[in-house]
Amino acid sequence: MPRLKMIALDLDGTLLKEDKTISQGTRNMLATLEKAGVHIAFVTGRMFHFTAPIQDLLGFPVHFVCTDGAYLQPIGWSQPLLATIDPDATKTILSMLEDELERVYLLSNDRIYSFTTEPDEEIYSWGFAFHTGRARKADPPLQQVEQIIISGEEARIRGIHKALNMMLPRIYLEIHPAMTIGYNHLLVRPQGVDKGSGLQRLAGLLQVTTAETVAFGDWLNDLALFRDAGLAIAPANAVSEVKAKATIVSPFSNEQDFIVFELERLLQEGKMVV
Repeated sequence: MPRLKMIALDLDGTLLKEDKTISQGTRNMLATLEKAGVHIAFVTGRMFHFTAPIQDLLGFPVHFVCTDGAYLQPIGWSQPLLATIDPDATKTILSMLEDELERVYLLSNDRIYSFTTEPDEEIYSWGFAFHTGRARKADPPLQQVEQIIISGEEARIRGIHKALNMMLPRIYLEIHPAMTIGYNHLLVRPQGVDKGSGLQRLAGLLQVTTAETVAFGDWLNDLALFRDAGLAIAPANAVSEVKAKATIVSPFSNEQDFIVFELERLLQEGKMVV
């Protein structure tokens, strides 16, 4: 019977309710397990500065895997571990898009750099909020870019995607579906970097195996998280692709304390022990 040593939590649509709060029942359950020695990790597409305040809602420290696995900060670490894009690839992308840099956002060490005074509102909705005093710098450290976001109309984004695949075949490219309609953002990451690889790196540092990890998620970027977790649990509100890959699909949603229900069931049925 595997021991439960780590819980990996997606945030939006999973741990967080629609009003961006965490239910009292979920807080109590996670606090009890944390006191019993279970590692609690936030695994999110958000940047660190937009994730850290959620720790305060729980009332105890957690591990952070942010920017879809590119930014890793375990408890007690003063500096993060970063997975970065090859600087030459970043330069190639900026050169290719020289005449339309207003489309480009560079994520680097918890800062976001843009080349426009009117950033894409969709970026804000993903949790890529801009730091006051840090925004709109045109001189990012190209050695430390974890992710590049390119925004625009679907036809142009698909054209950029095709061109970059030909020019930079070793770079991990993904057309990110917007939360509304259509495909109008392209994410560029280092090859092999995603929520799952971030979880693997954290597990290695904590000397935890994937069999001892339970992951909770609801959205497409959680497919990688599910790939590398021992048990993968989706709420009732998860998208169909995520439900198809989940070990367990809960009958309850993120609004209905599904995390509490599923953890209690795992422990009561003896599928995992603490």
